[in-house]
Amino acid sequence: MGADRKLPSCGFTTYLRGIDLRIRLDNIEVRNFKRIEALEIDLKPMTALVGGNTSGKSSALQAAQLGVSILQASFFGFRKNGTPEFSTTVANDSVLFRPTEHLLDLRRGSAATQNNGFSIQYSGVDLETDAQKTLKIEIRRGKNANIAITREGDEDLAVVLASDEQPFSILTPGLSGISMREEWRTKAAMDAAVMHGDANLYLRTVLDHLFKRDLDEGTRTAWLQQRSIDALPDGSGWKAFAKLLDRCYEGARVLVKHDPHRDRFINVEVETPRAMVTLDMASTGMLQVIQIVAYACFYAPPLLLLDEPDAHLHADSQSRLYEALKGVAAETQTRILFASHSPQLIQRLMYDHDAEAIWMTEGAKVPLDEAQRPAIPIMMALGALAAGAEIFDPARQVILMTEDKNSEPVRVLAQANGAPDNLAVLSYNGCGNLPAARLLANMISDMRADAQIIIHRDRDFRTEEEMAFELATASAERTRNGIIGVSELFTPLNDVEHSFSQADHLKAVFDNVAPELIDAAIIDETALRRDDLVQAARVAREQIRATTYIERKQAKAEWNAAGMPDRAPAFTDFLPADGLTPVSFEHSHGKKLLAGLKARIHGHVGGASQETEQRLFSASDHLRTEDWTNVFQPD
Repeated sequence: MGADRKLPSCGFTTYLRGIDLRIRLDNIEVRNFKRIEALEIDLKPMTALVGGNTSGKSSALQAAQLGVSILQASFFGFRKNGTPEFSTTVANDSVLFRPTEHLLDLRRGSAATQNNGFSIQYSGVDLETDAQKTLKIEIRRGKNANIAITREGDEDLAVVLASDEQPFSILTPGLSGISMREEWRTKAAMDAAVMHGDANLYLRTVLDHLFKRDLDEGTRTAWLQQRSIDALPDGSGWKAFAKLLDRCYEGARVLVKHDPHRDRFINVEVETPRAMVTLDMASTGMLQVIQIVAYACFYAPPLLLLDEPDAHLHADSQSRLYEALKGVAAETQTRILFASHSPQLIQRLMYDHDAEAIWMTEGAKVPLDEAQRPAIPIMMALGALAAGAEIFDPARQVILMTEDKNSEPVRVLAQANGAPDNLAVLSYNGCGNLPAARLLANMISDMRADAQIIIHRDRDFRTEEEMAFELATASAERTRNGIIGVSELFTPLNDVEHSFSQADHLKAVFDNVAPELIDAAIIDETALRRDDLVQAARVAREQIRATTYIERKQAKAEWNAAGMPDRAPAFTDFLPADGLTPVSFEHSHGKKLLAGLKARIHGHVGGASQETEQRLFSASDHLRTEDWTNVFQPD
């Protein structure tokens, strides 16, 4: 390859025994791999995978890398007539990239057999001829527990995928820091690490190789002395790297100082307008940018796979990371496929015509039209992507947004009051996120005019008048903004768990426990947790007094309409009369109370604790209230 190697700005080229192919990858299809049954990813210069922690994002990245690694293991070289030779079986241990010890276990549902396995397909375009190129790899169980490989498609693409000199794909994990020292490695060792998914362990090595590959000794010396990007030769990988880094961190320069005849360890320093530091002392955000840009400029791979490159980065660093990704995509034919949890990064990406965000759940794409896409970064900020896919299902006509992280109890409470079985429940993780939840509810109402959207809020020691005022003001705001189909609903008692703590409900669902034991459990828990329950009431009432009884709100028309008093009720109205009087059930904090009740009741019923919890959070007639049934059964 050597002197014939194309520069990064010219795309990816493989020259092997007559194979001359510049490929732009446009599509990856994965079937029956881990969580994925069938997934097709149409690649743009930048493509982000978003979703919950078990949505299948990492599975897609691993599948893309594994297909390449298996082809590398199966490629023998070329026959005398110039045709490529591939093995039809490989040993498990000969595959460099292994997401798990036994690759056959990666099949969805159960281990691969001789008849059933998993597949990865790569499709793209030959940039010289504009010809379509496709290769499908099927992996099944072979004899003696080996891996059987079936290839279908273009052999020249298979050779490109199988190249161990110029890796087709690079997988880089999120960078949490690098070692203080790094020994120099050969390119072959670095290539193997790239395929293994250990790219971050060889950052100094790739910088050294990139620095020396395209620059002669005189140019390298001039760079170390003058740091002039303009003086670097056009088309060189180091110039592309230096320009992209400068775009993200203006004035930043990387200085590589390593004599292989004298130095065991590679010395790399980062110079900024303010300081000079060793590479390991650079900020995490800068290290992430340096890593991604260095590997992209050295290898110019058709596919760069990044697993949460934004992890632990400050918002400013995430913005710089976006600029780095955008720069790599613009300067090369590299397609960047990455998993992300950053709403800031996705917000920027969604308005870039060279980028795409794919929302995943349970190993599949969530179908969205263009009008629905703006909801993605908001749901990411709320941590709601994992559960949020069902809100766009047209079969789900009722959407309940809950402030509780555990959404199952509120689902049961709603269904006990007439909510449909296919109720969609979306957590917005705490009342501190109420403004964002309202914004998201308004957006969903625009996208799902057919759906009824209900925002659940815990009562949290509010009076009837206070709840009426808050509901009225929220409703008036939605009316002014032309929002329809959205309503808010307070819990019947202080919170969702409070309803499940009622003696009548507990006696109904635990009918094998003597009623007097349940009554005693409630009395004992309220006595034992008296101080915690009193403090919970004090904190809640103080927050209501400070945020509700203010001049701006008292001037609203809804204040008098709700019968609100001029001053907040006294704390004593919500507390026991003295230090000896137990806390009333009415003024108990349900979450605190139920935690103890569950343990006491489990002591009576025995068995698995999961079964006790399932019975506890099951429907009974005692969970029904008029306000809730009116909302979920409006007719």
